[in-house]
Amino acid sequence: MIIKEEGLAGIYRGVSAVILRQGANSAVRLTAYDLIKERIVNNYYKSQLLPWYMSFMAGSMAGIITVYTTMPLDVLKTRMQSLDAKKLYRNSFHCFVRIVKEDGIFALWKGTTPRLGRLIFSGGIVFTVYEKVLGILKYMS
Repeated sequence: MIIKEEGLAGIYRGVSAVILRQGANSAVRLTAYDLIKERIVNNYYKSQLLPWYMSFMAGSMAGIITVYTTMPLDVLKTRMQSLDAKKLYRNSFHCFVRIVKEDGIFALWKGTTPRLGRLIFSGGIVFTVYEKVLGILKYMS
């Protein structure tokens, strides 16, 4: 339907917003985890290898930070990928301006709670697995 109505370019509508959101997500999540892990290691552990529950906690905290800092980009991405986006917005910047003007600044954090629930757990799981794999690789070398 999208290709029929908008052509091949319609499939890529909102791609710049997706790239921006994903780049920010990765940068914030990895930086937050590294800073939290560093603080935990410096204050509580002498080893870089954390117990699984500490990795899970640090990853969960990184997930919380990621949600609140990148939520505006997630809202922007979602709006730009909607079926009506072509009719409503000229580009991502226009979409951003309309959201703030029409719905207020706090509309940029709409949907935070469901995303928060997902990223708290995914952050904890991803970084726990990461630390376990790191430990296995260090053991093997």
